[in-house]
Amino acid sequence: MINAMRYTRDLEESGFTKDQANTTIKILLEIMNDKFATKENIQISEMALRSDMKDMENSIRSDMKDMENSIRSDMKDMENSIRSDMKEMENSIRSDMKEMENSIRSDMKEMENSIRSDMKEMESSIRNDMKKLATTLQIEIEGVKKGLLALEDKLTIRLTRNMVVLAGIMIAINKLPFLH
Repeated sequence: MINAMRYTRDLEESGFTKDQANTTIKILLEIMNDKFATKENIQISEMALRSDMKDMENSIRSDMKDMENSIRSDMKDMENSIRSDMKEMENSIRSDMKEMENSIRSDMKEMENSIRSDMKEMESSIRNDMKKLATTLQIEIEGVKKGLLALEDKLTIRLTRNMVVLAGIMIAINKLPFLH
């Protein structure tokens, strides 16, 4: 606090009248009481400010905890959503793979049946060709047999004729006088 009497006296010594000095100090004290803070005011304000800061800190901590819980919840929801999407994708891929496997099996079965059918046709064709070849070979063998029989007959006839000639020569040689 200020010493009002001392300041009043100082103002009077500087040329103020007693009323002017008292009025000036009174106005100054009113201004100071209205506008200036006392230690008590500062301590009350400081305590109020500390209380407000503590409340704000607690509020911020609470908001941060709520935000953390909200983010954790959002992350858990996102994780569950991603897991669900992955499971759905896995099931879809498995389904597609099963369809592809069944399609490939069906195509392979059709191909197997087609190949079997082609093999039967080929076998039948080969059998027909073999029958034709066997018939042709049989005819040719019969022709060769007939040719061989005819040749055999010719050779038999020639051999017989040559034997007859040879027998005639031998008889003639035996009859020759100079050999005996």
